[in-house]
Parts: sequence; C-alpha cells; structure tokens
Amino acid sequence: MRMEKKDKKLFIAIGNSQPFIYADFFWSMLALRKPIYTDISRNKHPWDFIRNNTLIQQFLNQGHDYFTRMDADQAYPEDYLEKMVPLIDEYKVIGALLFDRWRRNDFIPLNFTGFDYPRSPVCDFTGQRGIVEVPCPHTNLFFAREVLEKISPPWFDPHFSQDGLRPIKHMDVTFIEKIKEAGYKTYINLDVVVSHLSINQIDRDFYDRWDNRGYKFL
Repeated sequence: MRMEKKDKKLFIAIGNSQPFIYADFFWSMLALRKPIYTDISRNKHPWDFIRNNTLIQQFLNQGHDYFTRMDADQAYPEDYLEKMVPLIDEYKVIGALLFDRWRRNDFIPLNFTGFDYPRSPVCDFTGQRGIVEVPCPHTNLFFAREVLEKISPPWFDPHFSQDGLRPIKHMDVTFIEKIKEAGYKTYINLDVVVSHLSINQIDRDFYDRWDNRGYKFL
C-alpha cells in the first residue's frame, strides 16, 4: 500500500519497557509493508497505562489521522497495515484477530462477550470470517482520530481497591467502556491474524493443533 501526500497519516505506538524484544517481532516489523506517511513511536515507561496514555497524547499532539498500538510480544503479517488501514474510516475502531494464552493455557481469541474481565466468556467465532462486532476486544486496535479526541484523558485508567493493593477492573476494560460511552462500536477483522509470542507462537494453526476441548472458535 502506497499513500500519496493527500492521504491520511498513521501513528504506530509501541509500548515496551523491557531491554529486549522478541526476534519474531523484530523481523515482522522489518517485513511490514508500511504506508509512506507512517510514524512509529516507542515509550519505555515501566507502567503500561502510563505508556499507553503518553503515546495517545503524543499522537494527538502531532496531528495524525489514525492511531494503532503494536506490542513487542506479537508478530504481524507483512500485509497487516494494507488490510487494516483502509477499514478505519468506516469502522472507526477495529482490530485484527489476536490469540492469547489464558485459563490454564487454553489458546483463545482475545475477545470477550462482556466487561467482567477476566471472567467473561470468550467470543465464539465458529464458522465466521470477515468483520464482526465484538463487545469487549483487546485494545491493540486501529482508531480514527475522532474517537480518541472524544475521550477525556486519562484514556487508560486502572481502577484499584480502596487500599491500593489490587486492581478491581482491568485498564483495557475501562478504556473499552469509554469508547462505548463515546458512542462507538468495536470490531475485529477475523481474516487478519496477529500471533502472540511466548514459548510457543500462538496463532490459528497452533490453536487448532492443540485445542482438545471439543469445540472450535474458528
């Protein structure tokens, strides 16, 4: 995908406080076909909600049209931006299908049916392809500028118990709630898959090989 000067500008935010990154992330970023009017910024603060808020504020200050977050423990297909960026104007908030390891090492699509994370049931995508609305997705999404402008900072806001010793609501959940309150829906493109990196690379093929629970999401 090649953008002309008249086209819109994408801001890619990378939050990583570690002194290292996964090799698969590094090589996938090198192979990523990026629009020529794309800027990438990294924040190294050890607290993730501060990293995220700082990167969003930087995006708004610099006047870009689109914002997305990319994590250093994931690997991206080389056509990731080509397939996702053209969808932003229509859907406003949209992401790829991302797998995670959760619930006793089950491998799941990181999308939930409600805001009671982490107890919420995982969305069932059986037999589905294309773009679907998701009540509570992960937050490595693509955003039109207007969405983040309508949310008063802090965008990511961790809620702690009164004694300050434990979170009572995940900061990703509070962020998605603010998006909903601003009047936007959240979508996932099931045809674009981002791998989550751990000891094993978690993607659709890996999930299908190791899922012995008797049902499939995809």
